Amino acid sequence: MGNQASTPVKTAPVAAAEGGCPVKHDKQPVVAPVAEGGCPVKHDKKPVAAPEGCPVKHDKPAGEQPEIYNVYGQRIDPTNMMPYNPNQDPNDEQRYPLPQERVQSTIPKGGTEGTWLYPSEQMFYNALKRKGKGEDVHEGDVGTIVAIHNNMNERAWAQVEQYEKICHPESEPRLLKFCGRPDELTPIAWVKNVLGYGKPFDRHDWTILRSDNTQVRYVIDYYFDDEKTTEDKVPELHSASSVKSISMYARPAVDSVDSIVDRIKFPLVSLFNGLKEPNLAERAALVEKAHDSDKEAPLSPAEVEATFGKIKESCKNAFQTIKTCQNEFECSQAATALQLCMGQIICPTDATTFKKAIEKGNEDHIEAAFEAMNNSIERFQERSAEAMRLQAAREAAAAAKKNE
Repeated sequence: MGNQASTPVKTAPVAAAEGGCPVKHDKQPVVAPVAEGGCPVKHDKKPVAAPEGCPVKHDKPAGEQPEIYNVYGQRIDPTNMMPYNPNQDPNDEQRYPLPQERVQSTIPKGGTEGTWLYPSEQMFYNALKRKGKGEDVHEGDVGTIVAIHNNMNERAWAQVEQYEKICHPESEPRLLKFCGRPDELTPIAWVKNVLGYGKPFDRHDWTILRSDNTQVRYVIDYYFDDEKTTEDKVPELHSASSVKSISMYARPAVDSVDSIVDRIKFPLVSLFNGLKEPNLAERAALVEKAHDSDKEAPLSPAEVEATFGKIKESCKNAFQTIKTCQNEFECSQAATALQLCMGQIICPTDATTFKKAIEKGNEDHIEAAFEAMNNSIERFQERSAEAMRLQAAREAAAAAKKNE
């Protein structure tokens, strides 16, 4: 948490997630059912290009490996063909190192069996810099800002979950996508502002996915009370009252008759049944207990070598295709096919979910499933690197002891 772990928060936190809005405003390619070992993307559609243009960078010096991007515009590290995350690189203006570890949320992710993954302090700092909001942010404060950001999301989801529990008890909601819209007032926020209660400092639109595949949009207004900042403390992930200066109001958007009925039903049921605010600690205990049972054991160097050996053998055709691809279309298709091949070895459950999403053709589900698989591959890469670092440290210690 940096050097602000025990001091009150003095400024309104930044609520946007890393990288901005995850709602894709450009359509992703329509994808076809995956044949075993084949490419999951139809070949009559143009893939998504990387921000800089062609996903194969041809201006590299002779003998240097070109940069490769998959159809989602994600760069592939040529040294190991794993996803490359430039958001974890230190910023050019950065003076002190920032942690790159990411916190797993307890918010279920639509289209997958997992939960959303929060950005690391390094990723969050880079996002602030990209948006021009990081000029006054010291590296020592980033841990506090990220803690508040994550806590706000957990509190907001608890409100959404309670709404669903009362109005649709069997819905089993999952967060499918979300978008920040800080400059657009909701009707209720507009009325409150006219009445002198002030504007919210942020607004999010969250689309949830119910178990019957119904998508429902929720709107969330975030309010900041400067007078309460002296009571603020740096929150744990599921603290309900550590950040007293921030409050939020979540409810279904008025997009349908059902949502209007829910808006009427929720306060009435809450009033007559004497329902209290969501119990974050109780909810967190249940979710984290499930997480604990799924915790991954540390990898051994032998496991790392065996897994990469299996990838090298099983995905050799995909590796060869990347080496010989000639244009943007071929290279992006090959990179995506390689990630799927690696996913089938590293995270078979996520890979299967991705393939099933492709077969059903729902773009939101496809994107969510692909990201979940990609995150699992990244986690394996991090665990592998940690295993090899520990092995190197053990060997160095043994050598030093031998030379004593």
